[in-house]
Amino acid sequence: MNRSSADRRQFLQTVAGGVVAGLLPSGQPVRAQTAAESEFLLSEGLAYLNTGTIGPCRRATIEATQGAWEALEANPVAHYGRDVGQPLIEDTRTVAAGFLGCDLDELALTTSTTGGMNAIAQGLRLAAGDRVLLTDQEHAGGLHCWQYLARHHGVKLDIVPIPRGEFRAAELVAAVEKGIRSDTRVISVSHVLSSTGLRMPIAELAALAKSRGILCVVDGAQAVGAIRVNVRELGCDAYATSGHKWLMGPKGTGLLFIAKDAQPLIRPMALEESYRTSSNGTGVVNLPGILGLGEAIRYLDKADMTQVETHNLELRNTLAERLRAIDGLTLVSPPAGALASPLLTALLAERFDRTSVSQLLLERHQVVIRPTHAEFGFNGIRFSLHEFNTAHDVERAVDAVRRQLGA
Repeated sequence: MNRSSADRRQFLQTVAGGVVAGLLPSGQPVRAQTAAESEFLLSEGLAYLNTGTIGPCRRATIEATQGAWEALEANPVAHYGRDVGQPLIEDTRTVAAGFLGCDLDELALTTSTTGGMNAIAQGLRLAAGDRVLLTDQEHAGGLHCWQYLARHHGVKLDIVPIPRGEFRAAELVAAVEKGIRSDTRVISVSHVLSSTGLRMPIAELAALAKSRGILCVVDGAQAVGAIRVNVRELGCDAYATSGHKWLMGPKGTGLLFIAKDAQPLIRPMALEESYRTSSNGTGVVNLPGILGLGEAIRYLDKADMTQVETHNLELRNTLAERLRAIDGLTLVSPPAGALASPLLTALLAERFDRTSVSQLLLERHQVVIRPTHAEFGFNGIRFSLHEFNTAHDVERAVDAVRRQLGA
């Protein structure tokens, strides 16, 4: 056995200690032998309904990341290098490409959705006067890149309002189509709106963009891991998402898809040499975090995203029905159906403050949700339900909200 093979074997043995064998391609989802809650490091008694902000890592993911870090630091040069760490990094990329339904040479690993969106915008080389079409419900992480181009390069931004309560796919597509101009170069939309959880009709919007010779870029921060996502079926040109939300991966990880047909037009500096994770364009990357991300994706892949989505939506729909009976709340998310997602948002009566309510739900009831984003202009609270949540979590949340609002 040569030295590189011995080093790689030692690295794998260290990383795979305990329950972390799932780091390897043949690994299976790691299930705790006791209650589901023991799979996580969440504080005892906490009902966590805020994956849409930051998802919790499973113990297996944490141990995979920690094991990889310890193995790396035992011999940094040998274990980071092309014979040991690099093949494992590329294995994560392979798993991620399969999870999103794209080819390996269309998928890059990033640090976040924001990092992916920045890479797309920087790689487009838009000129002064070129236009980008957005909705008025875009998260700041997917909006900043276009604002930067507008501020420093003369790119024009056109904003399409998404009326509150508009849940018809055809009308949403028509609104975007109405905003297209002769010099529109990009349509950039969120797959799932972080404001209301509305699932945008991306396949229809991508087809519209293609028919007009426009690129379709998607912010998928609130979709991948929450619902089944296949970028090939969606037909978009680029799609960015995060590892730290619904994928329940290490913080500071993300995925970026750029379709082959769009790659001549979208050329991020970091990917100019290669879509491989470590290159002259990327420099040194976070090997432990990337391997932990691979573990997290494998878990959801084995769990079957169709089943995960079904579970998430069933809990979400139950929560919606229960919350409708509480005075002081008005749901602003879509009804159950094709445009619903595991994000559920409720508008609060004026006498309540969204930030105070969210904080008191944690302090008094150990229920974690989040206040709505200030930039969307309404006073609300948002719930996000994932694979690890249960009907008991839903009941606890409903009871806590009822008690807090005095209903």
